[in-house]
Amino acid sequence: MHHLLSKYEDEEKLNRILLKFYSRVTSNVSIKHFFMDLSFEKMLRDVSRFNQFILDRPEKTYTDKPNQTTDPSLQIGSASFIEICHQLVEVLKEENIEEKDIPRLVTDTMEIIEESKSEASDRISSVYQVDNLNADQLIHIFSLARIKAELNDDNILTIRVNDTKIPIYLKLHKEQQLLLFYGKVVSKKSDCVALDNLVSIANEIYPFFPVFSRKENESFYLYAEHQFSIQDGLPSRLMNRIAKQFAKCFENTVLCDKEKILEF
Repeated sequence: MHHLLSKYEDEEKLNRILLKFYSRVTSNVSIKHFFMDLSFEKMLRDVSRFNQFILDRPEKTYTDKPNQTTDPSLQIGSASFIEICHQLVEVLKEENIEEKDIPRLVTDTMEIIEESKSEASDRISSVYQVDNLNADQLIHIFSLARIKAELNDDNILTIRVNDTKIPIYLKLHKEQQLLLFYGKVVSKKSDCVALDNLVSIANEIYPFFPVFSRKENESFYLYAEHQFSIQDGLPSRLMNRIAKQFAKCFENTVLCDKEKILEF
């Protein structure tokens, strides 16, 4: 999300947008309850530190009206949610955000705000600090979303998401305070030309989820990765959404292999 705002060369733009948005919603008697348990300070902090946990998605995701992503028990009426999103759209227009950027900024911002609201209502924090993270803790977090994860001999988590057949992987770099999601599928032949052709096809069909070819130990792989800083904590619900989205997107790119050059 920040890389969208960065092109406007205004470091205070996000703060102004969120302050205007929060003020308008809380001054509107019909929708002000949306922020009943969420202060502006917490919302601003969470949007700033957790915006990296939103992956790019297909364009149709942003052209459709945003959907609520929080737990059903915390959701508000559909009409109220639409009005809240409309208020954000109006603020973005006033801040001279380009028309083509608005749907994505609304979708991404509302998802983080909903996560912030959910976290504020948790009796036990769902944001894990890096000092407390280890493989067992990550496996537990994934299990809460019914995602299977197990530690392999290389100290890497193999993750299997329901409704996908191809596993993805997660590496915890605790000293660097980073998480690395990645997917890799080996080519049957040491044919970099065929693999590069597949990479081109997949990136044309799924430009929001880039893949590339990678060589390891004389073998060629279709590869994708996404790295996250956990310096400010790990929001568990957002991480589980990322795992599901990453697994589905990576499998879609693998299925572009009509020539059957990959082993899966």
